[in-house]
Amino acid sequence: MVMLPYAPWLCWLIPLAGAALVPLVSAISGKVRDWFSVAVGFIAAAFAVSMIPSWLEGVTPELLYISFPLFPVGVLWDGLSIFMSCVVTCIGALIVLYSVKYMEGDPGLTRYYFFILLFIGGMTGLVMADNLVQLYIFWEVVGLCSYALIGHWYQRPSARRAAIKAFLVTRVGDVFLLLGIALLYSYAGTFRFAELASKEAYLMITAPLTAVALLMFGGAVGKSAQLPLHVWLPDAMEGPTTVSALIHAATMVKAGVYLVARIYTVFPHFLAHDAAWLLTVGWIGGITSLMAATMAVVSMDAKRVLAYSTISQIGFMFLALGAGGLHGWYPSQFHLMSHAIFKALLF
Repeated sequence: MVMLPYAPWLCWLIPLAGAALVPLVSAISGKVRDWFSVAVGFIAAAFAVSMIPSWLEGVTPELLYISFPLFPVGVLWDGLSIFMSCVVTCIGALIVLYSVKYMEGDPGLTRYYFFILLFIGGMTGLVMADNLVQLYIFWEVVGLCSYALIGHWYQRPSARRAAIKAFLVTRVGDVFLLLGIALLYSYAGTFRFAELASKEAYLMITAPLTAVALLMFGGAVGKSAQLPLHVWLPDAMEGPTTVSALIHAATMVKAGVYLVARIYTVFPHFLAHDAAWLLTVGWIGGITSLMAATMAVVSMDAKRVLAYSTISQIGFMFLALGAGGLHGWYPSQFHLMSHAIFKALLF
């Protein structure tokens, strides 16, 4: 198997383009719209999977970076981004396929498929982004889509309240992330991960990297529903079960875990020995995992039990990352993948 041309770009551009075309395709017929969405999902997954053998063989695509007048756009070619893009697109494609029958007859299917594909494209774009501005843009796209999908059945007051709650609570974390990005840029003068990594030794002396890392971790806490910003995820079960599977398994709540893992790759020498940051990540993850597990025990609603389970399992991922070094980094990513599979199946 060889990498398909421009796969690092097409794995996220195709779902975004597909989302834009859903309203036009729906004018033909509902069945065409449904299967068009499925095809888009699986084509994106094929491009993502095609990157694995090329990366293992050490082959690097020719086009990874495009410079525009306002800001550059690029894709990150490393194991973490490729791994995450495969998780997102493969599970996302299966959920779109499952939606064809599960959501059959729903009056808002055009809106549903639009936001589902935009969600998959946004999350894939997030993990493939090679700079913090691009990452943050897709970070907000994912947040917008989660708001729309959680409130898909907006006729229900509970669904409207859950969508607004998710939107507002995750925005709190997003403010911390934005502050961290701005503070880092004020010292580094660049948003690109590769350039930030090359300046690590300089930034360790001049920049308050502990403060930057803690602010960015605040964004991860909000997106991944960790203590004290965990309150939105149980209520997010008001959306369709397929949406719950997508949010819990392939997208949204895993974005925070990816962000912390990405910080590791950018500042490996500093963060591997930064006790304040490691202890914060580890303690937040550990306390959240225990607290959410006890809340699941007393919950009487099956979907809320699964929601608390997700909060707890992501806590374990952060606990592993807080353990420091590759001894925690690899187990956290392995559990991210295993949790994505079994949680999607549970829903």
